[in-house]
Amino acid sequence: MDASPDGGTEAAATTFAARAQEATRNLYRQASGLDGGGGLGSAAEVSEVLASLRLLTENVGRSLPELGAWLERRMCAGDLPQREFDAITRSVFDAASALARAQNLTMQLSQELGAAEVASRELMA
Repeated sequence: MDASPDGGTEAAATTFAARAQEATRNLYRQASGLDGGGGLGSAAEVSEVLASLRLLTENVGRSLPELGAWLERRMCAGDLPQREFDAITRSVFDAASALARAQNLTMQLSQELGAAEVASRELMA
């Protein structure tokens, strides 16, 4: 399966999401010491992890409206499963609304991670 950003298969998006989920699970296991290691090694590493998580959160936040827009385009094109029009529009509206709320939350999370990153840098001095 081609999983390059410009490569091509529909499954690429699900592959990217699965890789992100696996990476964050592994991060949790390492940070908590569940992987058998000693956890994180230094304040500098914590700061670096926070910076990466902030960027990850920003990227997730940017992706959410795109998912809603995709649903809306598919609905307008008649490409969604054929059901009662009201049910389809309600489902798309509910999904798009939830994605908009999730985007707001991810932006708030990103700001908080940025604040934690800045504060953790002060521990390195």
